[in-house]
Amino acid sequence: MKVAVDETITSNSGGWESHGWFYISVRIAMFLWVALLNLITISSTWARVIDVMDSESGSRLFGFIGAGATLGQLFGSLFATGMAWVGPYLLLVSALLLEFAAQSSVGINKDVSQHPEELSPLRKADNDHISESDGKSEMALQASSPRTSTSKVKPQIWVILEGLQLILSSTYLLQVALFLWLSALVSSFFYFQKVTVIASTVTSPVGRRKLFAQINSFIAVFILGGQLTLTGHILTIAGVTAAICSAPLVGFVNLIALSVWPSWIAVAISETLRKVVIYVVTRPGRELLFTVVTQDEKYKAKVCIDVIVQRLGDATAAGMYKLLSGSLNGSASTTSLYALPVCFIWLATAFLLGRRQQQLAKLRSSQRSETSSR
Repeated sequence: MKVAVDETITSNSGGWESHGWFYISVRIAMFLWVALLNLITISSTWARVIDVMDSESGSRLFGFIGAGATLGQLFGSLFATGMAWVGPYLLLVSALLLEFAAQSSVGINKDVSQHPEELSPLRKADNDHISESDGKSEMALQASSPRTSTSKVKPQIWVILEGLQLILSSTYLLQVALFLWLSALVSSFFYFQKVTVIASTVTSPVGRRKLFAQINSFIAVFILGGQLTLTGHILTIAGVTAAICSAPLVGFVNLIALSVWPSWIAVAISETLRKVVIYVVTRPGRELLFTVVTQDEKYKAKVCIDVIVQRLGDATAAGMYKLLSGSLNGSASTTSLYALPVCFIWLATAFLLGRRQQQLAKLRSSQRSETSSR
């Protein structure tokens, strides 16, 4: 999505001053809408998956679930490679695919609503634990779970405010938010660096579209193979801490690589390494962080973290990159070095967060065992 927007802006940026405010407003509004819709959809889908899994089952199965998204990326990249000459009209194809995804989500919701009583064993164990702790399991489930909720639907802005309140009241969720903010900051910084390098080496807009699509297609093959064969083993053996710590290490190496060798080949290699590590290891590990929180936090706080915090990270990175590029006279190779200290903070946050998640997972497991033995 970022690539498509960037290519369009790069190819037509010289003519923006000839268009009116309505044209510019529509382009900006469309980008914001698609970006937020993409984040909310992915976050909500993962929240539903996490709601029926614990840390152990998620370690084994999250790779297979993520493979579905990778197949979509592979199809989209191959299609864009062959149809790059169509240009902006590719958005019509994207709109049709979004409608197909929306209709698929209706089927998921219908299946859930028709069988609200068929809770998974994990959900039943959680319900029993809630009942033992405060005697209000039904009220808690109705307030937090979309499966059993019969109360009046609250406005979305109120749900967002509740999510923010949950984040601020939990040190664990604050750590998760900090981890994702740093992740978005470094990833966006790398993205701006990547686009700058490609723009200086490939002058044709169609050539840039084809190059990005070919790189994404190549990467998707490795990601798909890794998700189907390696993700479960890595998460089960290495654990959550190693999984989420791998991304800061790769980010550190990539920023150095682009500063030393600013070329499209370095971009291709760095992008391959970054995305394979993120989608095969780090992203499933990041979703495991939410298997140890309450249902309210899964459905409300998680969406706020995935959407608001990530957008704040992107905005921060954009401001920093523009400021640094201006002060350094547009030197792309030097600009990337200023993000290296952020990688160290990101790594320390990931290590502490992973250890905390393992402690909470063991605590929940022991609580379930006690509940089952009663």
